[in-house]
Amino acid sequence: MENIFVVPAESLPKFQGFMKANESVINTIRQNGFFVERTKAENNSTIKQIIPYMTFVRNEKIFVMRRLEKGGEARLHNKHSIGIGGHINHEDGKPIEDGLRREFFEEVMYEGTFQPRLIGFINDDSDSVGKVHFGLSYVVDGDADIEVREKDMLEGRMQAPDEVDTNALEKWSRIVLSNLQAFLQSTP
Repeated sequence: MENIFVVPAESLPKFQGFMKANESVINTIRQNGFFVERTKAENNSTIKQIIPYMTFVRNEKIFVMRRLEKGGEARLHNKHSIGIGGHINHEDGKPIEDGLRREFFEEVMYEGTFQPRLIGFINDDSDSVGKVHFGLSYVVDGDADIEVREKDMLEGRMQAPDEVDTNALEKWSRIVLSNLQAFLQSTP
């Protein structure tokens, strides 16, 4: 039985797509978050599962992963993602900080500086999966090579933002990419 970190949907801001980061939303998540059995959260739109979603950037390129057919979730096969992350578990001491660190290093091998910067929030209520998830969009400015851990389920490579095939991206990745490009262009 997996217990995951959730927040009452009514306590979160109402928007569709991407919203720039602000401390009040993070404070709301910290104050109102609690753990619940994952099976009870999957179809309950009164609560949102909090998902750290980290984009790795190095030398103006983005780490893009493709989910292979041996991966577990069939509807994600061959989809591309610029987000590294997943559910925050009960075992994570500080839910947000420890959860995002665990999720990142479960998926990739990276030995460089790890200082994720929150850039915004992701919300997509357009389908049944999106209605029960809320993303915390982070950027990890890399200073070393990165690669996927589970090479039988994922492949990854660095790409310039304009080289990324947006048609192959998962929804959240499309949302982040359109906002990340503006963020990268504004960074000196």
